[in-house]
Amino acid sequence: MINMMKAELYRLVRSKGFGVFWIVMLISYAITIITKEAGGVTIGGPMPATDSAKLDIRMVCMNFTYYFTLIAPVFSIITAEFSEHTVKNTISSAVSKKEYYLSKYVFTMLCTLVMFMLANLMYYGANAIVNGSEHASQFAEYFKAVMMQMPLVTAIVSAFIFLAFFFRKGAAFNSVSIIYPFIYSAAALIYYSACRKGDNKLAVRLLNYEISTMFSKLALGGSSGYVRNCIILCAVVTVVSFVLGYLSFTKRELD
Repeated sequence: MINMMKAELYRLVRSKGFGVFWIVMLISYAITIITKEAGGVTIGGPMPATDSAKLDIRMVCMNFTYYFTLIAPVFSIITAEFSEHTVKNTISSAVSKKEYYLSKYVFTMLCTLVMFMLANLMYYGANAIVNGSEHASQFAEYFKAVMMQMPLVTAIVSAFIFLAFFFRKGAAFNSVSIIYPFIYSAAALIYYSACRKGDNKLAVRLLNYEISTMFSKLALGGSSGYVRNCIILCAVVTVVSFVLGYLSFTKRELD
């Protein structure tokens, strides 16, 4: 498995997905540092007030952008091999389906989490150097905000891995991954609008656990109950997607 991961790392750093991730994040962070305004992708759900937070924390609240940029490395690590029909060659050379799946899952998870953390830390350092303490929080405060989002990022990546092994086609994987948050948000907003006044608790809950809203609220701390619920939800998604991905790959024949 170690040798497989070394080969995976060699391929990843030379892949287009790896380059796309860093180019998009560097451009996004550069614009934020220059304009001193937090920016990124957000959809649908209620966003908590961030006026009292400094620029770097407000930018962590916008980390929903990573939902889309992390699709690229997952595609490069897993889906590309299905598209190029090289999976059979790997498995036929004394590597079982179980070993292949576990190696891919662990490597993909480690790489994406490291990339997520490294990009956030690089932004913190650059922002602190360029804009100074007026726009930079204490490192411990910033680091805590990023770490609060780690269960959510783990769940997202685990779900991407499942989708990659389930669909095995680049177009299907990209389409479902990209469209899902918009469909969820639209459905929750429609349901919220359709509810009668005073009878929309479920709709509010659905919006509060929309992905971009979770990114923002977790970065700001949120209530202990909300944070606990988010961690439980993320743990369930991580475990279920891991199992489904394993079953999807090991119980089906390769094309």
